[in-house]
Amino acid sequence: MYLVAEYKTPANEVNQAVIWDKILLRAPRTVIIEKSANMKYYFVDYGQGLLGNENVTLTLNWNIIPYAGYLPQAQAQGSYQVKFPKQYVSGRF
Repeated sequence: MYLVAEYKTPANEVNQAVIWDKILLRAPRTVIIEKSANMKYYFVDYGQGLLGNENVTLTLNWNIIPYAGYLPQAQAQGSYQVKFPKQYVSGRF
C-alpha cells in the first residue's frame, strides 16, 4: 500500500512521488491506524516541485500480490488536496 503525491510544475505537467508506504500481510480484515507515520526513507524533492506547491493531490494505491497469476493494481476512490509548506524541516522527529 502506498500514498502518491501528484502535482504540476512549469517543467512537467504530471509529477508523482511516493511519500508513504506500508507492507500489509494477508488477513481476513485489516485496519490501518497511522496517527504519526514516519517515513522509512529520507524524502528528497530534487526539483523542488513540491516546495510551496498549493495544489498537491494525494491518492492511496495498492498492489495485491497473488500466490500465482495476474498482479492487479488498485486505487482508492477519491483523493485529498493539500498545500505543501514553503520550507522543509530536516532531521528525524
